[in-house]
Amino acid sequence: MAENSNQPRDYDAVKGGENSAPVGGVVLGGLEGVRMRFCSPVVEARVAALKEALNYGTFGLDLVIQALNDESMQIKKAAYLLLRERQETKVKLALKKYNHWKFFECLHTLEGHSHYVESVAIAPDGQTVVSCSPGDEGIINLWNLHSGKLRTTNLFRYSAYVNCIVISPDGQNVIGGGSQEEGIAIWNLHTGELKNTLRGHLYRVKSVAIAPDGQTLASGSWDKTIRIWNLHTGELKNTLIGHSDYVRSVAISPDGQTIVSGSSDNTIKIWNVHTGELRNTLIGHSDWVMSVAIAPDGDTLVSGSWDKTIHIWNLHTGELRNTIKARSSHILSVAISPDGQTIFSSGENGTIKLWNLHDGKLRNSLKEHSKRVNSVAISPDGQTIVSGSSDNTIKIWGVR
Repeated sequence: MAENSNQPRDYDAVKGGENSAPVGGVVLGGLEGVRMRFCSPVVEARVAALKEALNYGTFGLDLVIQALNDESMQIKKAAYLLLRERQETKVKLALKKYNHWKFFECLHTLEGHSHYVESVAIAPDGQTVVSCSPGDEGIINLWNLHSGKLRTTNLFRYSAYVNCIVISPDGQNVIGGGSQEEGIAIWNLHTGELKNTLRGHLYRVKSVAIAPDGQTLASGSWDKTIRIWNLHTGELKNTLIGHSDYVRSVAISPDGQTIVSGSSDNTIKIWNVHTGELRNTLIGHSDWVMSVAIAPDGDTLVSGSWDKTIHIWNLHTGELRNTIKARSSHILSVAISPDGQTIFSSGENGTIKLWNLHDGKLRNSLKEHSKRVNSVAISPDGQTIVSGSSDNTIKIWGVR
């Protein structure tokens, strides 16, 4: 039997008496009633109408989807929140290219570090944030991503400054890069046990990255090299030499075959993980390359520079596809959303900017930090952003 969205339901009111049948009466509820209430000048009434519309199957769902383009920002946001967990194909298609980032705001401000926050990372299960501050003498903090509450502090105390952190793909280990004396530390995420220390760099480690298979660790250092390690045994497998200045950022491709490094020599280098062969050198930035990130498709490379630009490259050919001019701020960190549609950049001016990866258009600016934002991370489900700043705080961003 075909669905009739205007037939009375248990929660609809029918004119004509308490026990009247709908035949010959007037249905005051129903989808038409929802549509009428959605035309109310009162925002709260319109939001209530959207929630009720979902009781009316396909027709009600269409009304909520249409509300994504309403003139009212509050209505757009309400429609998005009602739709984002739904699994219908038409909903997924409607949200695929929808700019939900415009609804993002600061949900929590985390205060626990006594000095600037240099690096933040989110665990694969989307529950835990890890942060480090070089000025805190090796202390790493763990936080609940959703509540913002501090879970542990001092648990991961290290004898050296920790400049950068990453969490292993299996969510079991935290890896931190420190000074040349103490090298790279590997801790158990759950117990804080120091499992191993990898030494080999001649100067501080500025960036670490782990291959998706959890076997290979890459580290970039101010000694101008990239080192490749077996994460489990601690064996140094290779040393990549080619940059003429500090290596500030490293990233590993989703297939685990390629390492990308960004340097203070203004270049980006692309290497074979297994052989150490230099595949390409990308020249285009006019100042330090501060951060590199590879999109989930494995084809797109994004780089952020002190020259206030973000470059988007073809990872395989080295072709420069697009340049985003931030203008107002040096770029300190870049990250890419799990769906590969959005670039996140953090700046020296304390702002986080969200860009469309394909056309370079600005999607939103998040302005809550009072000093430079050194690191930005995105949760696996794409619903939460975390940022670490020189104002000694971490901020968690999302939609509520």
